[in-house]
Amino acid sequence: MSLTLSDMTRPETSGSGTDRRLFLRVLLYALLFKLLIVAILPLGVDEAYATAVAQEFSLSFFDHPPLSFWMPVAFARILGVENAFVYRLPFLISGVLTTATMFSLGRELAGTRAGLWSAVLFAMAPFFLVSAGFLVVPDGPLSLGLALSALFLVQIVKSGTRAPLRLWIYTGLALAFALASKYQAAWLPVAVLIFMVTTRQGRRWFLQSGPWLAAAIGLTGLAPVILWNAQHDWVSFAFHTSRAGDGFNLKNLSFMLLGQLIYLLPPTMLVSVTALWDAFRHPIKPERLLLALIALGPILIFNYVYLTSHSSHAHWSMPGWQLALPLAGVWLAERPRRALRRFWRWSIAFMVMIWVPLLILAIQADTGIFTRAFYARPPKWDNTISINGLTGLRPALKARGLWATSDVVMAETWAWAGRIDAALGFEKPMRIIDPVGAHHYVYLSDAKAHGRALLILPVVLIDQKAAAAQALAQARTLDKEAQLLPPIILDRGAQPYIAVVLVRLRLH
Repeated sequence: MSLTLSDMTRPETSGSGTDRRLFLRVLLYALLFKLLIVAILPLGVDEAYATAVAQEFSLSFFDHPPLSFWMPVAFARILGVENAFVYRLPFLISGVLTTATMFSLGRELAGTRAGLWSAVLFAMAPFFLVSAGFLVVPDGPLSLGLALSALFLVQIVKSGTRAPLRLWIYTGLALAFALASKYQAAWLPVAVLIFMVTTRQGRRWFLQSGPWLAAAIGLTGLAPVILWNAQHDWVSFAFHTSRAGDGFNLKNLSFMLLGQLIYLLPPTMLVSVTALWDAFRHPIKPERLLLALIALGPILIFNYVYLTSHSSHAHWSMPGWQLALPLAGVWLAERPRRALRRFWRWSIAFMVMIWVPLLILAIQADTGIFTRAFYARPPKWDNTISINGLTGLRPALKARGLWATSDVVMAETWAWAGRIDAALGFEKPMRIIDPVGAHHYVYLSDAKAHGRALLILPVVLIDQKAAAAQALAQARTLDKEAQLLPPIILDRGAQPYIAVVLVRLRLH
């Protein structure tokens, strides 16, 4: 069973049943690839942080709305198992459901071949395969919520003058799910409002109860965010709005465009831009116009943010690109076989160019196999500590007697705090040296825990001396009697790789 060039360029006259079977293959291959990555990749920075701070229930969180924080902890407690696979399981399920919804969305627009291409484009894109596919981050549930909202809206537009009320209710529930996941979902109701103002069919909606009921239901997804932020000086909104407005920065925009190309694959981005252009240039079918309006907002808004920012991330625009994919699927379904062959070959070539280095990096981070034979000590450029799971840290602390004699664990930043917290099983209070960089840690009930503390700073071996001096200096701003302890050395594969700098201090 395979998915070949011949399969993807087969005439649509071969039947919708064939396209459905091909879609199931896409779903299966994507799932198997995700399971492979899950097996070798420890929790990343954002994943470990989210899982750590969510151990204590909160209505919302400093960084994002609450849904993606609640999901991993809820699954772990329901199943009674705490490990990376269980934390990622709800996001893995979400990724499968989103792929299926993308197929349905493309099929609603132009038949099963468009649905197949929509699912294939989504499954091939590195960002949607991984970040929105199984990682413990908000992008997975956001993608599902947006895809479902778009699917129901397309069905509403195709229903004609008055759509069944149930479709509006479904749209509101899906929007609530998306808004409870990530703030980018806020553009969707704005796009619907633009459609209502600018099209004849949309203007009829002003006199119907459905859109207003959907909006009311959808806004419930923001209720926890509003309630929590009202109690915490609207800190989440202040944090996110501070990330733009630094003046024009073409260099940053260039890097973000490159990131978007990698996240989507260059052929997919090119086809998506073409399909968006066609949807606005020939707005013959209102459902395609509405989907294009929903897609275009995040693409334009966040690329403007990239142009006016010095600190941004290429994935911010991905919700827009996601909803451009069904339009791209429609465009591809209408192309001749020759064009499809060219697109498919280029897509496979870029997938190989992107995924082979990433898989090598993941294997290297876990085993160090590619440098062990040539270097007695890992060289400075071989720095994979950011994707190392710190396996062995807790047993080493117990063996040294430091686990039992520490009431509080400390870290330098929120990013290291999450990873150390995850490696230690979330059992001890965690404090951050500088509260300004604590993110949600500062809002936990034990944010000011005191007693016998252990500052932990993992670094690659070559940086051990400088890191030890830095950690001791930081600790002595809190306790002048702070004491530097011998480091713990953790192996990568069969070679010493990480020096865990330890400083004992007392917090009052």
